[in-house]
Amino acid sequence: MADPTQNVSGSKPASQEGGTGSLKINLTTNAMDVFNPNAALAAVQTYMGMNSVANQLFGIEARWFRAVPQQRSKDIIFKEYTLSCVEEEPICLRVVVPDGNFPDSKYQYDLMGLEYEVPTEIQIDKKYWEQMAGFGTAPQKKDIVYLTMPNKLYQVESSYLKRAFLEQETTWVVNLRKYMPEASRREGDALKETIDKYTVSEQEIFGEHQEYEYIKNRDDRQMSPFNSTERDKYKSIDANLEILPNNIEFYGTIFAQGFYDMSTPKLYSAVEYKNPSGDEIKESYDRAITAWIMPQDVKEEYEVVWIQPDSTITVPANYKIKIKGTKRFQIDDVFTIYRSEALNFYAKVIDDNHAATGIYWCQIDQPVVNYLNSVRANWNTMTGYKMKLKYPIVLLDGRNETNTGFTVSIGANQFVKIKYASQEYIAVMPEKLNDNQWYGVVVNIGNTWNQYNVYVWEQNPNTGGEKIRIKFYETMKFNPEYTKVDRYTLDKCPAYITNIRLFKTTIEEEKQPKELLSYFTKDSDQALILDNADHHFRAPYISKQR
Repeated sequence: MADPTQNVSGSKPASQEGGTGSLKINLTTNAMDVFNPNAALAAVQTYMGMNSVANQLFGIEARWFRAVPQQRSKDIIFKEYTLSCVEEEPICLRVVVPDGNFPDSKYQYDLMGLEYEVPTEIQIDKKYWEQMAGFGTAPQKKDIVYLTMPNKLYQVESSYLKRAFLEQETTWVVNLRKYMPEASRREGDALKETIDKYTVSEQEIFGEHQEYEYIKNRDDRQMSPFNSTERDKYKSIDANLEILPNNIEFYGTIFAQGFYDMSTPKLYSAVEYKNPSGDEIKESYDRAITAWIMPQDVKEEYEVVWIQPDSTITVPANYKIKIKGTKRFQIDDVFTIYRSEALNFYAKVIDDNHAATGIYWCQIDQPVVNYLNSVRANWNTMTGYKMKLKYPIVLLDGRNETNTGFTVSIGANQFVKIKYASQEYIAVMPEKLNDNQWYGVVVNIGNTWNQYNVYVWEQNPNTGGEKIRIKFYETMKFNPEYTKVDRYTLDKCPAYITNIRLFKTTIEEEKQPKELLSYFTKDSDQALILDNADHHFRAPYISKQR
């Protein structure tokens, strides 16, 4: 046993000759039994050895590329190095994950790109690290770390020495984050090649899809500065057609910044969409039309003397209608006739040979007649009817040489007529649309599911709910049929119209509000026509400052 008489001095003791400048401690045998410094040292060494062994036994493999700071890049003010060079050869070692919580292999994708769980904490025994990396070294910020088990590449964000048994520095605690190339870290060509070979970026994974979404969202049909001008590549416009610049919004959502006044053009086909090859609709193809409309009133009103059914007149005329007054009308004029809100319908002039007497042979579509009969069986013998010359609101008019294209129109603000190939369907709304109010209309032609449907949306008066609500909906059986449209047009009518869109696919009900309330559609790749009715691009010229 060592001499129990010990001299304990400070870090800079004075001369200890004769006991001067030192603290003399007499350690008795009993004191040595209470605390033996030699035994404490042995315990520390045992702990350190077990910690190192545990690190090597239970750690996961890692490839550690040290980023060595360059002395010439030392920043005196911020006390850091602005440039690091990564060693080409990695240190192959094992690292411990606290509590065995290994990093998850799942990925997350957000606005900032491809991510995974960060920070990730790992621990390395200090003695083991110095054996592998060299005495006096430490895990440093910007070191590159590849963990083989989760197959992910990290870089060191921070590190510190953890004190454990008897306040000894035992373990490096290292925080990792996802690897990102940095200008302040120089990596050799061989290392870059290796990283590129064994890793993928969000650009490699999602790049094609991102580019696809980018192309969709910058479609020229919606974003070209030449829209509605003579240089418009997608449509031609009647010079007299007025485009009114005005924001249309519901509860803060602007879904249009202009609209056509379809009562102003000189030509009947006010807007013609350019498509030299036409639109070939096969039995396996679907179509959908969306638009926003605002019916406008017509001031001139005429008195209806009588309405008489007649099966002997020129087909397809089925009613004789006499209009009071000297005003003369012609073939293809459309009368909107009304007596009340319920007794409201339209009639098209087929023969005007008796116009001199105010009598016109007209066609009232049979579904309209059926509706009127359901309201009042004697509706045609009633008096007090008024008439206005009011053409149907045409959402889109698709024509061909045989008049068997694809047309959607709304007559008398109440009857949605769909003409597709040889078929004609009329959906009757229980209430007519109000003048001077915006309505969103969606018409789906489902050749693939043997149905067509009509949706009419309006602003929801309940400000606490959805911004728009369904005013009318109807689904009817539909026979798949081939047709070809040579050209699509917007026709003259008393209404405002905007956001005219024709899609190659149908639109589900739950997706319609988003589509109707979008200034730019997100599905431009599925669109044949995209017309936001934007006003002429007339930005002021600003000269270069001198």
